[in-house]
Amino acid sequence: MSKGWIIIAMTTLVVMGCSGIKVSQDYDPTTEFGSMKTFRWESETQERTGDPRIDNPLQNTRVRAAAKRLLSQKGIGPSADAAPTFLIRYQYVLRRKIESGGTSSSIGFGMGSYGRRGGMAIGTGNDIREYDEGTLTIDFLDPTSKNLLWRGSGIQRFTEYDDPEKTTRDINILVEKILEQFPPIRPK
Repeated sequence: MSKGWIIIAMTTLVVMGCSGIKVSQDYDPTTEFGSMKTFRWESETQERTGDPRIDNPLQNTRVRAAAKRLLSQKGIGPSADAAPTFLIRYQYVLRRKIESGGTSSSIGFGMGSYGRRGGMAIGTGNDIREYDEGTLTIDFLDPTSKNLLWRGSGIQRFTEYDDPEKTTRDINILVEKILEQFPPIRPK
C-alpha cells in the first residue's frame, strides 16, 4: 500500500471519529451579523431541567467559558456596559434514545452417529441498546425585543466521565462545532 493511500485512510478515520456531532443553524436573514460585537448572558444560569447531570454549576461554567473564548476569537466580547449588541442563552437537554443493530438469525444442523437422529436449530435476535443523546442549543437574541437572531444546535451521544478534563474537552468540542456556524454564510 502506498503512502498516499495510508494518509487518505488515516484522514478518513480521523474525520469519521469527529463526526459524532451533528450541527445545525437557523437565523433571521435580515440581521446584520457583522455589527454584533458585544454580548451579555440573558440569565445567570441555564433554566433548571430537573436532571442533575445537566443542572450542574460546573457544566454551566464550562459552556459559558467555551462560548466566551470562541466568540472572543471572532472579535466578539462581553459587554462592558449595560448595552450589548446581543444576548446569549443556551439550553442543554438529554433525551433517551434506542438504537437497533438490526436483527440476526442463524440456522444450525447436526447429525447423530450410529443411526441416531439429527437435529436442526433456528435462532433469531435483536441487538437493541439505549443511550442518552445530548442537545446543546445556543441562541443569540436582540437585547431589546428578545427576538431570536441566530440559533445553533449540536447533538451528540452523552457520556458521563469521572474526569473533569474529559468533560471539559467534550463541552469545548461541542460548543466549538456549534459556533463554527456563526456568523452564517449567506447564499448569494
